[in-house]
Amino acid sequence: MASQSQEQEQPTMVSPPEKLLTSYLGLSFAIFLGSLPRSAVSLVPTLQSRNRALSRKLSRAEEELKELYSRRKEDSKANARVVEIFASHRHAWQQEEKRLLQQIDAGAEEIAHLRAKLEECEKVEDELKDGIEGLKREVNERDEMLNFMARRSAEVEESGSGYGAGGSNFYGELGTRFGKVRVEEGDKYGGGGGYGGGGRYGGGEEVEECYMEKGGHNVDEMGGGYGQRNGFDSDFSNSGSKFWAERASPWQDVQYESLESVYQLKHFVARRESPWKVDGDSTGVSSKLNLLEQELSNLERIGKSDLSKVPSLMRKQAKRYQALAGKIDDLCRRMQTNDPCEPNLSSEFRTQRQTEFLLEAFRLQQRASETGQKLLALQNETGKGYFADDLESHAKMTTRRSMDSIRNNFKEIQRNLEIWLARIIGDVKGILSRDGASR
Repeated sequence: MASQSQEQEQPTMVSPPEKLLTSYLGLSFAIFLGSLPRSAVSLVPTLQSRNRALSRKLSRAEEELKELYSRRKEDSKANARVVEIFASHRHAWQQEEKRLLQQIDAGAEEIAHLRAKLEECEKVEDELKDGIEGLKREVNERDEMLNFMARRSAEVEESGSGYGAGGSNFYGELGTRFGKVRVEEGDKYGGGGGYGGGGRYGGGEEVEECYMEKGGHNVDEMGGGYGQRNGFDSDFSNSGSKFWAERASPWQDVQYESLESVYQLKHFVARRESPWKVDGDSTGVSSKLNLLEQELSNLERIGKSDLSKVPSLMRKQAKRYQALAGKIDDLCRRMQTNDPCEPNLSSEFRTQRQTEFLLEAFRLQQRASETGQKLLALQNETGKGYFADDLESHAKMTTRRSMDSIRNNFKEIQRNLEIWLARIIGDVKGILSRDGASR
């Protein structure tokens, strides 16, 4: 009940203002209508028609606004689609740009590689041209040497002096003109530099023919055939065969250490064997060098302070002979590997190879000559220092016998090396002469 009384009191409290407002509005409206002129009443339909026209315009405007909103949404969707398409195209363009840049970089690297390869090819071409020029110069020098040898041989044949008389001057001039190629020395005792051909050891031993190596019993037949081909008479051929037989005898008469070694040598080195197919052991040089090493060791053990320089000088000389024998042995091995008489090779290549071997043999012969001169100087020096000492004591007598044995070994080694080189040179010259006659 209390609540109902309160609710009834509240409307009574709110109603006076509302009533006042409604009364005010009604009064104002009545005054307005009363103040209007009589002709204004006729304007009400006009205003109503205008109101309806404005209502229609408003409705049309609202419809147009809705259409604009819808178009705006469609345009925004279309713009978003266009942006998406443009973004995808831009991404594709960027990928294509990267690919093209990579292709440009790869092309630049390939261009740089090709340029480097081109420069390398140009360098190789220049080197090949230089090599060709060098080979042409060598061929010209060899042709000149062969022509020179042919002219000298013709001059010797016309003069009638033979190889035995003018061989030293001929090979000396040949080595001076064509033997100036420098070779490296394998040791400090070899007397390096360029070697000329010839010398005091370049005599008749240099001109032994390779036909002599094909059998001693056919010397007369080969001499007669060679004389008939070159226009020599029978007397000259007979004297030449006697000369070669005499020149061959020192090689067969070389003294060795024992009869057993001589027996092995005779069975190992046949007369038909070429000298460049013989090694240092078969020529007796290696055994002489070993014996010389033992004698030098004995001399160093029994020598005193006054002879301290002599064993060192002799050891240097022995090392020179060892180096020279090694080079000759190496030449023989290379000649065995590249046989100058190989029939399967062309004549030009065979002549070129034989000429190279001949020039190297000339250089080794010149080196042997220089080594022999050093041996003479060593003998003079050791002889002067030796004979100034007192020879009454037993040690002095032992030293003297040892030094005499060493000198003899030096002479034998020098002689064997000279004969070995002379036979090699004669054999190669015989091959060159034979090939020249066949062509």
